[in-house]
Amino acid sequence: MGKTRSRYGHTGTILRVDLSTSRIWTELTQNYVPKFLGGRGINQWILLKELPEWVTPFEPANILCFGAGTLTGTTVPGAARLNVDSKSAITPGIGSGNAGGWFAAELKYAGYDNIIIHGKADKPVYLWIEDEKIVLKSALDLWGQKTTETEEQIKDDLGNDNVQILCIGPAGENLVKSACIVVSGNRAVGRCGLGSIMGSKNLKAITVKGTGAVEIKELNEYKELVKTVSRRVSSLDGVKARGKIGTLAAIRAYNNMSAFPYRNYEDEHISEEHFKKISPDVFQSDFAEQRHGCSSCPAACGHSFRVESGPYSGTLCRKVEFVTVWDFGGKLGIEDPAAILKAQEVCWQLGLDIDTASSTIAWATECFQKKLFSLEDTDGLSLEWGAADVTIELLDRIAYRKGFGNILAEGSLRASKMMGRGTEKYAFHIKGQDLIEPLRSMKGWALGVVVSARGGTHTRGAPATEPRQLSKEVSQRLYGVESAGNASTYEGKPQVVTYFEYIQSIFDCLGVCTLLGEWANPCGGITAEELAKFYSLVTGNKLSKHEIMKAGERVHNVEKMFNVYHAGFTRTHDYPPRRFMEEPIKSGPLGGEVLDKNAWSRMLDEYYELHGWDRASGWPTKTKLEDLELFECTKILEDVEKKEAFRKGITEC
Repeated sequence: MGKTRSRYGHTGTILRVDLSTSRIWTELTQNYVPKFLGGRGINQWILLKELPEWVTPFEPANILCFGAGTLTGTTVPGAARLNVDSKSAITPGIGSGNAGGWFAAELKYAGYDNIIIHGKADKPVYLWIEDEKIVLKSALDLWGQKTTETEEQIKDDLGNDNVQILCIGPAGENLVKSACIVVSGNRAVGRCGLGSIMGSKNLKAITVKGTGAVEIKELNEYKELVKTVSRRVSSLDGVKARGKIGTLAAIRAYNNMSAFPYRNYEDEHISEEHFKKISPDVFQSDFAEQRHGCSSCPAACGHSFRVESGPYSGTLCRKVEFVTVWDFGGKLGIEDPAAILKAQEVCWQLGLDIDTASSTIAWATECFQKKLFSLEDTDGLSLEWGAADVTIELLDRIAYRKGFGNILAEGSLRASKMMGRGTEKYAFHIKGQDLIEPLRSMKGWALGVVVSARGGTHTRGAPATEPRQLSKEVSQRLYGVESAGNASTYEGKPQVVTYFEYIQSIFDCLGVCTLLGEWANPCGGITAEELAKFYSLVTGNKLSKHEIMKAGERVHNVEKMFNVYHAGFTRTHDYPPRRFMEEPIKSGPLGGEVLDKNAWSRMLDEYYELHGWDRASGWPTKTKLEDLELFECTKILEDVEKKEAFRKGITEC
């Protein structure tokens, strides 16, 4: 390895590590590109090709993939992202997450596009990568430590503060289903329990330092395009707002759309009195401390928040997202912003995904309020809406699997099955993973969330056009339908969702932050055409907009096939929870909105047709897979269809 890279964009090398045998080897990135672009695409294809159907999440045979995007490590605006993929710890299907920071760029500088982890170490270890020097080091003295402690001790151990680290906390070590991976000290790979996958492998951390660079094929033209796009993106109102206060800037718009989850989705709007207590203005004026950003980003939307007085004095949150306020201020009804920051900090240090952990506590709280749980069940804790100290205590118990926390550590669906008593009715999930998003008011957003392969998410296809209330004219120009900005209509939404599924796939494969793209900035964000140009100029592999969109579609179908093969998910798994189809929103500007099941079914029909999938099963067709040159997937599809036909035959007999 070393300082020179000659493969343009890609380093050309994928690192493989078998923790069971300590074997370390490499393979060529060119085995996967340009067909799967990079990052998320390479990870997903490796998982589908190499992971047997019988593997369960915590077995040594499961594979954990880390992928830096093709453009990561360049000066393309926002090119900082890392994708992490495995079999989900929560659903039977694909597990996938994405984070910014500086780790992914450093991985490229060290000479690697992806890291593929196999097996399980006998004792806790961490992986140390320094260019061509790769070592598995003991992590016995790190096991049990919180994330910040882990980072500090690794830096002391190596005698180097200029390294990039991703690690897990106690939650990951204890195989908590809501465990996350903390990256670069202030970013997180949340959802899907990927931190627990790391923990199951006795892998505490990965640390990297590189001295190389990412080479550009067409340097002069590339520089001009970077300059043009950076200037335009930096001038956008949305980017400026996020630079001022981060993604917290969005919470007003969502509450105005009656799209703010409240008390485990009993409602999707909070009162103005409540909102004022936890508004972005309060966080900025009372707690904001420092602004920071990811590598190669002109927005610097990261903000640190510190609590300097009161019962939570000393709390330091390195980064707070708008979902933090959703999770703790909305779903749990907490009105104290300092307490929200404390809950976020606890999750950060323990390595908990705030979304899943808070959703599970919200489920438990509603069950307690409906007298389905007693104080005996909850270790004597009275689960009340807005009870910040109880929430913080439960987060600790979840991470360490103590008492009632051991049940909550499984996520609300599994926990409800363990507890019974009708509690399943209040466990709101998509494909088994706790739901975090509001659904009832914004029909396109809801569709994108529910059909997501990883089990509910707003970052894999749910359009953000509705809270922006795009005009008919702009919507028609951008997406070919007039309704992208109309929250209440079902018309045209499958087309918009399909478009953004492919776009988001491309962003993740190339390692570019979607907050600088057209998802967050429909008018002025980085476009698919510009991503194709960047890819072409950086790698020398010429791709048109059509071709890069095709690649995004290909990766999306690979994820879908993983779910078909490993989880057997069908059309029935693409419907929202019953509460959202039976109980209207109670308050706010769009109070009364509810999802209509018949209209939803019509949306699914159109959505599947746009993808070229079978309407009855929701599965890709052989024709579509062949069109995408996923010929290996046609054999998988045939095997699954044979098994399904056999199962139906046995059932009928």
